Amino acid sequence: MSKPHLTLEERIELEAALRAGDTQACIARRLERSAGTISREIALHGGRSAYRAAAAHQAAMARRGSARRGDCAIASHPPLREQVHARFHRGWSPEEIAGSLKADHPHDARMHTSHESIYRYVYIVARGELKRELVACLRRHHARRKPRRRGIAATQGQLKDMALIDQRPPEVESRLIAGHYEGDLILGAGNRSAVGVLVERTSRYTFLCHLPQKDATSVREAFTRKLRDIPAALRLSLTYDQGKEMAEHQTLAADLALKVFFCHAHSPWERATCESQNDRIRHYLPKGTDLSKVSYQQLSAYQEMLNERPRKILGWKSPAQCFHELIISTRPSN
Repeated sequence: MSKPHLTLEERIELEAALRAGDTQACIARRLERSAGTISREIALHGGRSAYRAAAAHQAAMARRGSARRGDCAIASHPPLREQVHARFHRGWSPEEIAGSLKADHPHDARMHTSHESIYRYVYIVARGELKRELVACLRRHHARRKPRRRGIAATQGQLKDMALIDQRPPEVESRLIAGHYEGDLILGAGNRSAVGVLVERTSRYTFLCHLPQKDATSVREAFTRKLRDIPAALRLSLTYDQGKEMAEHQTLAADLALKVFFCHAHSPWERATCESQNDRIRHYLPKGTDLSKVSYQQLSAYQEMLNERPRKILGWKSPAQCFHELIISTRPSN
């Protein structure tokens, strides 16, 4: 089970460490917290130079109290509420809404929110027809939000020598540097067949990998075939879940000279780019399909169709265009 919120004593130790000039990674190890927890705590309360333990603890307690009482900034601030509603009706996800609001209003904290706050607004705060209307705008129209299943032990067995996503460099999250991939398996009828999926995070270019079986060796060989001809500068990391099909991740990393990072158990949102693309892939490979009967040639055709589709997030360019531009940029100039 994950540790509870930071205590006042931990925040006091954090403040002292910041004043001493310790790195966030060092502080995280000392407090036995994730690097992400420490980074968010510092960013949320003024940054390294302005962090004060007492004020941070008081603010955290106030936020927790507001959450318990059902207070919601979206409901109480009409301009924010109107923007959230407008972007919902444009088909945007809560994560896209939260990110775009921060980008559009960088200096107005009252116009900032998180995707978790938006979900809470939809499922807890909104009532009646408004709730039905907002739920209908979500990609999955669940009447109730599905639990995130935190703290539940993984059932597939732990892989050896995993590097968790907490250790992933910040450049991966920012998408400023290309060459970082997310991976997954699309499962067929009865979970007896599968297709491998690799998505490059910057261009959203997608590889569909033909799998004779869904064992670790088949997955490693299929991923290697797809990525080995990609320039090394565009083959930096792969983020995957803790499925047993990645048991040979160390060999994969060595063969392709990339780093492999793993999401926390039962946390598919940590590789949201791939999860989003899986929905598009299902247009071509619907659930219940026997994927063992889908030929390599068919998969190649589906891959081409996926990558030729223009994407709003890419300025209506296609992933194929963007990925080709990335490859061109890695070639040495004459």
